[in-house]
Amino acid sequence: MRRRPVELPSLVHDFSHAHICGVVFGPRREFTLAVSLLVWHQQTGRLTDPAPVRFGGVENLDEVRACFAAAPHERSELAWLAYAADPASRPGRLVFDLVFERIDLRLLVRCSSLQVGAPGEAPDAEPGAAADTGRL
Repeated sequence: MRRRPVELPSLVHDFSHAHICGVVFGPRREFTLAVSLLVWHQQTGRLTDPAPVRFGGVENLDEVRACFAAAPHERSELAWLAYAADPASRPGRLVFDLVFERIDLRLLVRCSSLQVGAPGEAPDAEPGAAADTGRL
């Protein structure tokens, strides 16, 4: 029997060196990051309007909440946000690696779903909708 390749939700953006502008927990076992992406135009980098990144059905929510209570995002930008190499993700059981620069912090997020919006999009907006870009 031939196995079909596993399709996981796309991260859509490159989150290397991105800045987390805000974190919102709830309403249930979920949290949303407002992430400003670093984009380069020739030799000049700038941050975009925040893009919402929603993690749903988070298994280790207490660990994630404790990590963000220490506000690592106020002291450092992301080195990366990507699928973790180990343990491997599969549909419905996603594992993400959030690594912060300069503060030696790595957080594994175990969740069942991921939604990534466009820069400037409100967390609950339909793709392409205009949004208020204030702190989440």
